[in-house]
Amino acid sequence: MRLLIIDDEEDICDLIAEVAERHGLTTQSVTDAEQVDSILNEFSPDVIMMDLMMPGVDGVELLRLLSEKAKTAQLCLISGSDSRVLNGARRLGSAHGLNVVEALEKPLSIQTLKTFFESVTKSKKDSDVGVRAQALAKGEFCLYYQPVVEISSRNIKGLEALVRWNRPDQGTLLPDAFLKQITDDGLMQELTLFVIREAIKQAASLFLSGRSLTMAINVTASTLLDLSLPDQIAEACEQSRLPTEKLILEVTETEAMRDVTRTMDVLLRMRLRNIGVSIDDFGTGHSSLRELQRMPFSELKIDKSFITDAPTNKDSAVIMNSIIDLGHNLGLKVIAEGIEDQKTWDLLNEKGCDFGQGFLIGHPMAASDIHTWIEKWEKGSP
Repeated sequence: MRLLIIDDEEDICDLIAEVAERHGLTTQSVTDAEQVDSILNEFSPDVIMMDLMMPGVDGVELLRLLSEKAKTAQLCLISGSDSRVLNGARRLGSAHGLNVVEALEKPLSIQTLKTFFESVTKSKKDSDVGVRAQALAKGEFCLYYQPVVEISSRNIKGLEALVRWNRPDQGTLLPDAFLKQITDDGLMQELTLFVIREAIKQAASLFLSGRSLTMAINVTASTLLDLSLPDQIAEACEQSRLPTEKLILEVTETEAMRDVTRTMDVLLRMRLRNIGVSIDDFGTGHSSLRELQRMPFSELKIDKSFITDAPTNKDSAVIMNSIIDLGHNLGLKVIAEGIEDQKTWDLLNEKGCDFGQGFLIGHPMAASDIHTWIEKWEKGSP
């Protein structure tokens, strides 16, 4: 959140900024009222704290300016005047359509400021929860697809479904920008079910058009604790006329080991329905070989950090080779993530890695671009 402080006293600006930054806000201060207009254009604040008694420009003029330039910002009025003036300014600000959330009398105490910023950040968090829930309801989330190919033959194996958020005010957001908040909001189950349904529809569309490709879907630990998940997936596959063996669930090593018994229950039921199960980001978690041997995985994906560094880093190459051998010895197919150049591809081919994905092969793409990419890849170009 961005806070704009409008006050002619630098000491007060510094005090407010210090307390605000402790609460995670980015701040900017202006002590000259004539600069407020240009600052509003450059800074675009979420919160404004404004002294009504700025030299040269009275508070009424500033309120009028804010109503034109910062109507959506949360506004806190501050003043050394008596409470009647302050409350009158608050009513006037609201009449101008401003979101006046507080009116504070000077002198300001640190505790008063702490209370204010705790309230501001909480309301922002609550508002964001609503934004994400509405985004799910409005269909703002969509799937992109990254191809996976067999390294030795270049044959196309399948696709991995990757969620994106087409946020109207910010453009297309990658998972790192929203997945943690989705989890904190308690919306992960809903988002995962959306991803599963959409990915199955896309895989079914390709299958029915003659493209028998696998579809990999990422799931979280909380999703894996839902004992009804295997039945839901099997039913969705049946409705879309997609053979269940075309579906692969990917779970990270760390997620899989949070509750081994419960996870094993769900994963085993997946395998009994011919749904593939892949352990993702292998090499970054803390599973023991015994746990890995007990889990009903069908594939193992090497974390891209080892793949990217393997051509130039001996230690990474050793780890990569060991994971490939381990996977094969356990009867698992091995997939390498993060293949970005021909040198890495050749090294993996030499070491006998089964499948690969990465920017050298294809970037994540919209569903409408899949057929074009397939045609280009089959003609010998990525």
